[in-house]
Formats: sequence, C-alpha cells, structure tokens
Amino acid sequence: MALDKNNKNIDGPLSGKLVIDASQGIAGPYCGQMLAAYGARVIKIDPPSGDWCRSVGTTFGTLSIYSVAYNRGKEGIVLDLKKEEDLETLYDMVSQADIFLESSRPGVADKIGIGFETLKQKNPSLIYLSVSGFGQQGEYANRPCTDGVAQAYSGFVDGNIGNDGTPHKVDIPIIDIVTGMMSCQSVLAALHLRDRKGEAIYLDNNLVGSSLEVQKARLMEQHLNGSVVTKLNVPSGIYKAKDANVAIALATIAHFKKLVDVIGATDLQEDPELDDFEGCARNEDRLRARLQEIIGTETASHWADLLGAAGIIVNRINSVQDVLDDENAQAGGLLHQITHPGLQNYLLPVMPLMPVNVGDAPETGQHTQAVLGELKS
Repeated sequence: MALDKNNKNIDGPLSGKLVIDASQGIAGPYCGQMLAAYGARVIKIDPPSGDWCRSVGTTFGTLSIYSVAYNRGKEGIVLDLKKEEDLETLYDMVSQADIFLESSRPGVADKIGIGFETLKQKNPSLIYLSVSGFGQQGEYANRPCTDGVAQAYSGFVDGNIGNDGTPHKVDIPIIDIVTGMMSCQSVLAALHLRDRKGEAIYLDNNLVGSSLEVQKARLMEQHLNGSVVTKLNVPSGIYKAKDANVAIALATIAHFKKLVDVIGATDLQEDPELDDFEGCARNEDRLRARLQEIIGTETASHWADLLGAAGIIVNRINSVQDVLDDENAQAGGLLHQITHPGLQNYLLPVMPLMPVNVGDAPETGQHTQAVLGELKS
C-alpha cells in the first residue's frame, strides 16, 4: 500500500518528497514541475477529460507545448473524483504525500471532498497549496480570472505603456509563470516550517497577488505620491534603428549624459531642463523624438557597438529565433539541449540545482496502471 517517494530520474535536494499535483493550467503545474526538477516524485492527477492546458498552444500529435513545458518530470494518472472509489484512491495517496497542489475555484475543492480540512485529517503534516485567481477570500474570490485578467486588474497592463502611448498586455502568461515560481518558493519554505512544527500547512497563492508582488515599487510610489507613477528613468526604452529595434537602458543620469554625448546630440547636452530624470520625464515627448531622429540614421549593430563601448546598456531587440540561433547562448550555459518523445530536440534554460533532463511530461493517464498497481501491492 506504500508509494515509493523517490523520483526515478533525479537525485536532488527534494529527493524523498512525494507531491500529488491535482492542479491544472500553468501556475500550479509549473510549481509541480519545479518541485520535480528539484528531485521530488510528482504524480499529476488529470480528470478523465484531461488538464485543460493540454490543448493550449501548438500541438505535436497528442502533446501541447504548454503542457509539456510545465509538466516535465511528472508521472500522470487519471482519477474521476466524482467517483467514491477514485476519491478513496486520492485519500490513500495523500496520506503518504508531503505536498498537495490544487487550482480549482474557491470552494470547489471542499465541495468535491479534497479541501484542506478534509485532507489534513488524512495527513496531519500535509503541505496544501491552493492556486486561484483572486485568492480564497473576499468578494472577488469567485470571479473568473486568467493571466490576462490578473494583469488587467492589478495595474500591470497600465504600467506597461508602449511608445504608442497605449497600455499593453504581456502576451506570454507571465503572471501564471511568476505565480508558479512563487508557489514553489512558498512550498519550499513550508517544508522547513513543517520540519519545525510538524503540522499541516495551508498556502493560498493567487495570480493577482503575484502580479501585485512584482509591482511593489510602483505600488509604494503611487500610494505615497498620490499621483500617476513616474516612468522609470526616461528616456530609457525602445528605439528604431535603420534595420531593427534597440533597447537602451539608462541606470543613472550620468548614463543619459553619456548617451547624448556619444550620439552627438549637442542640443540636448546643453538643455538645463534635462539635468535629472524628473526633468527628462517632463520633456519626454520631445526628448524621445530627438533621440529617435538620430538613432534612426544608423543600424542596430552600429549603436550596439558604439554605445556598448561607452558603457551604455544597450541591445538589439532579438526574436526568439535569434536567441535559439545564437551559439553563445548554449556555450554560455543559457540554453541546453532537451530530448522528449514525440518532439524534436529543443532548447530550454536550466536553473541551478536542476538537471538538464528532468524526465518527460506524461500523456493523460500514462502511469495510471503502474501507480495504482504500486498502491495495491
């Protein structure tokens, strides 16, 4: 009746820890994927219809890119938690687990019999993580929420103003991803707390909270100033060179002075209204227009070489393909070759203490027979 807690692929810092991952989407599964990469044995539970994320993004046969990206290194089983027999199977697994992950709407886990109060009776030292949109409490708790909604509600979109003056949503599911990372961080801290106290721990991680977390400085500035938050270090930003876009970052006003000197904008050098970033922000439109006028006359590589040599932080705006084609990205350890059945070899980053090959992402129910057989043996 005992499950082996060892990850068959990895001997890592979480070896000997068992995770039951009943979450769906990106945030919860990404937390589980990181725990697997650190060496925990992670068993992913799909409903009979499968995790909805299995159909998100480009598919290769039965594999969805998003599902593979956030479920590598797990084993996959199918349980229908509406059936008493399958619910009892889950209880048996949870009684042996260290960590349980779920991402249902607030109240749903309790309704179907897998809420924290129920599962801690099965395992008094269980770490239980809930991932939701707006959290478990308050009037907004039951609002439908996705990455885009979290970006919109939290002010994240409003703070991402393009050169066109329009707020822009970040198209990659950045808040989902950050929530997954913060959830993993919470679980790791909870493991240490449990070692000291020996009690079950409930963790409430949510998309909106994560989106607010990454905006701490903006929240503080807005609250303390009582006015619109000043853009950071104007005229930092994106400019169009003759052949491509370039990103220029100005950490100090000295960098700005160096920039206008190097590009030969003598009129800006002598302008007393541009002696600090506050003044630059007040004159943003004409300042950016003047810089664009000059930068548009040469290529991106010209400006990268010239400004880089002067100590100014600059880079051409790469496409994803540009990065994948850059041999230095692999030589420098930024990207590593990954193999996966059903996919061609591909490149991914690997974080410290995580191996390159953490194991494959499971098909729906791929390991059901093996895991249930292990439970019954």
